[in-house]
Amino acid sequence: MNSIATTHFSETYDVVVAGSGGAGLAAATTAALHGLSVLVVEKSEYFGGATAMSGGGVWIADNHLMQQAGLKDSRAQARRYLELCVGDYLRQDLLDVFLDTSPEMLKYFEKNTRLQFDMQRGMPDYQPDLEGANFEGRMLNPLEFDGRELGAYFAQLRPPLAEFNAPGGMMIGMADAPHMLNATKSLRSFWHVVKLLARFGKDRLSHSRGTRLTMGNAFVARLLRSALDAGVTLWRQAPLKQLIIQSGRVVGVEIERDGKKINIGARIGVVLATGGFSANAEMRKKYIPFAEHHISLLPDSHNGDGLNSATAIGAIMETKNANNAVWTVISKVPKTGPKANGGFTKFPHMMDRSQPGCVAVDKNGKRFGNEAAPNFVEAMHSAGAVPAYLIGDATFVKKHGLGAVYPGALGLQKLINSGYIVTAPTLRELAQKLSINADELEKTVARANAEAIAGTDPQFGRGGNAYDRAMGDPTNKPNPCLAPLDTPPYYAVTIYPGDATTTLGLRVTTDGQVLGQNNEPITGLYACGLDMNSLWAGRAPGNGSNNTLSLTFGYVVGKSLSKLKARAT
Repeated sequence: MNSIATTHFSETYDVVVAGSGGAGLAAATTAALHGLSVLVVEKSEYFGGATAMSGGGVWIADNHLMQQAGLKDSRAQARRYLELCVGDYLRQDLLDVFLDTSPEMLKYFEKNTRLQFDMQRGMPDYQPDLEGANFEGRMLNPLEFDGRELGAYFAQLRPPLAEFNAPGGMMIGMADAPHMLNATKSLRSFWHVVKLLARFGKDRLSHSRGTRLTMGNAFVARLLRSALDAGVTLWRQAPLKQLIIQSGRVVGVEIERDGKKINIGARIGVVLATGGFSANAEMRKKYIPFAEHHISLLPDSHNGDGLNSATAIGAIMETKNANNAVWTVISKVPKTGPKANGGFTKFPHMMDRSQPGCVAVDKNGKRFGNEAAPNFVEAMHSAGAVPAYLIGDATFVKKHGLGAVYPGALGLQKLINSGYIVTAPTLRELAQKLSINADELEKTVARANAEAIAGTDPQFGRGGNAYDRAMGDPTNKPNPCLAPLDTPPYYAVTIYPGDATTTLGLRVTTDGQVLGQNNEPITGLYACGLDMNSLWAGRAPGNGSNNTLSLTFGYVVGKSLSKLKARAT
């Protein structure tokens, strides 16, 4: 361990937290509510980290909202499911902490902070056929939040992914989506959408975006408001440069603020929650398959600062993960206009590939996996289908959209003109434009069409489990995920493997303390969120399960620090 001598701290707090996503804010808020003085330093211009860009859900087994709704679950049932889902990669000691603490954490935050959730009905676990899986109740969504309650901090909250918004930038949540789709068919849905539009229009008269926050933005806004209420000090544009060590103990951090490097003391501990390494090209090359084609959804600030500062003083990274990231399928949407300069935005294919009437094929024109599966990127990796092509017919694009094309085919022509969408009147001509095998593509679609009519996918099982069906179109029979591609013209978008976060991180104790050489804890140093190696090891059990780790172990770290404060006094 290197020792960094220092004789002066500009300021000193009980706790310094590096990173302001869900984990960092959870740790900071918990510690502050237990009486500790806390500083959060955030590298970027925005608070919220990856959590602000997420769907915002959490996954908690046997939670009190399930119990109130009369749904059955148990710790033993959840343990069995997680052991089968994650397999040999699962750390049993951390699993015990998670199972014991996550329901307690949920109650604590609902009682003591602005963070509130409701239950997502009809959302099964990712692998519903495994023993111990549950078909609904474990996934919870944050309640929407009025951004105006953040005051000046609303402008400092990281915006959501634009692709999660309705056209024009209006945020919509899980409960809004059915109303958006049925606005022309249901009077109730019509009025729901009208009220959303009216609120959004009013907001835009005085704000740069809508103040009705949903999903990950609501999640982080609620935590941010709670941190402020608890007395947490928050600094933006204050990147972590290195950890300060004295006598083998982490006693503070060196950060950069207003162009100057300053030292901040931490009487009890430093918490690393800087958001993993998604934007670090060297680390991606080392840890991510097909790194030259890989695209991350996360901003450039997530470049491994916390991990590298810890390993520089002897901390160890975990070495045993099934996957080193939370994979997601991404397409590159070309920027247009005089300032485009060949740039692109990133679109996450989280919904369209589950809908009936599309197939994904490799350069040989063949399918290679279950398009509706949450781990579809693993199929891309295994088959070498990088890049691949998601193809739909006119009916599919009109009803479900395709990538950045909204349902109703909104924006289709513009995206064809930009080269993002490739279209042709026949499959053979489409294959020629994509430079893929035309004969095989025709055979692939012919087989998919026959199987769609029968309602089964013998090759890859698409639509064969409850999770697939929940993500498909319930109005489509007999299989919510299968429909023929038989209405020309045909459309295609090129898709790439990407990530929504990394999962590889620092090895920690059960209270979140970072481990160094010989698995000895580094006194005064903690990690949570994406800087802590994921309990799921890249095999997430359900929607929201990564946010749950951030909240749970942020809470664990906050409580651990408060116990140290109590002992010291």
